[in-house]
Amino acid sequence: MSGGWNTMQIPLKSPKLQNPTPSHQGVFTFLIESLGCTNIQFEELISLDPESLQELNPIGVIFLFKYPTNSPHPTDKPLDGEFDYAALEPPQQTSPEDGEGEQPVWFAAQTIQNACGTQALLSVLLNKDSPNAVDESAKVDIGQDLRHFKDFTSQFPSDIRGEALSNSDLIRSVHNSFARSSPFASDETRLATGDDDVYHFIAYTSINSTLYELDGLQPAPIRHGDPGACPAEIFADAVVPVLQRRIGRYPGGEIRFNLLAMCQDLRVRAREAGDMEGLRREEEKRREWRWENALRRHNFVGFVGEVMKGVTGMKLKEGSHGKWVEDAVEGTKMRMEERKRKGEGGGEGGGEEMDIS
Repeated sequence: MSGGWNTMQIPLKSPKLQNPTPSHQGVFTFLIESLGCTNIQFEELISLDPESLQELNPIGVIFLFKYPTNSPHPTDKPLDGEFDYAALEPPQQTSPEDGEGEQPVWFAAQTIQNACGTQALLSVLLNKDSPNAVDESAKVDIGQDLRHFKDFTSQFPSDIRGEALSNSDLIRSVHNSFARSSPFASDETRLATGDDDVYHFIAYTSINSTLYELDGLQPAPIRHGDPGACPAEIFADAVVPVLQRRIGRYPGGEIRFNLLAMCQDLRVRAREAGDMEGLRREEEKRREWRWENALRRHNFVGFVGEVMKGVTGMKLKEGSHGKWVEDAVEGTKMRMEERKRKGEGGGEGGGEEMDIS
């Protein structure tokens, strides 16, 4: 494999009602477009209720949460739901009239330490392009490159699929193209401890009318509910209680969660409905996303250095440099205490993805 995987920092937000920041929506939307997927986008949920989710008619959701590094990681039984190893195997065809039947779940073990967001969205997409799938929502155009990757890895076990994903030049280069520019990033890795704030992405989607949780750190897909009990049209009603139970396992003051719905391009929906005002809003949103994605790729260290030299020179000339530094230190302490009191963390830009090295 040539080159490594860069950490893609995503700002953290709570699924509780608040003003949305579109940066993570824009990153993931343009990321899947760069991979060749068309007419699909991400929308951030600012309210964790089935009605808000159902309005988007989602094909899946991506959930970001603080990973409990100081808790044991169960591998024999998940905290909620059941491991479904059988879903990884193709069903037995009893007669020609039965056709191909249900499709096995595409599931990959996570072998890349800082790309769980990219792997989570691929876990949804690569289960949503089969023409023979039971769910009508599975008709998603993932593009030629991803379709070739899925076909190539279809007979692999989950651990080898994870290795194939990590060695895909296309997926790695697209992922790295959205990583935040930072000249101070270190290639050094270490095991996370209980004092670290690390975050993890997982996916939920309906496959073969069954609700699955797809987490590459687990040994198999996790089934929630009975097989066949979650057709696409009730996905929102089925997944919200699962997410609420997961959030409920955290202390009451923990608000570091984020939920993104993967849905049809809202511009397509607006055009079909003749909603010109809605189309205008969506086009404006895309322009904002392009601008934000361009900013996250840019290295501002040189610019900031020049600004700081100019301001410092001015303060020294005025004789107020000492007080200016003291006020800045005090202000920083107050902001850090305020974030700690509100349960926020992980720095100004949010936490990093989980390091599982």
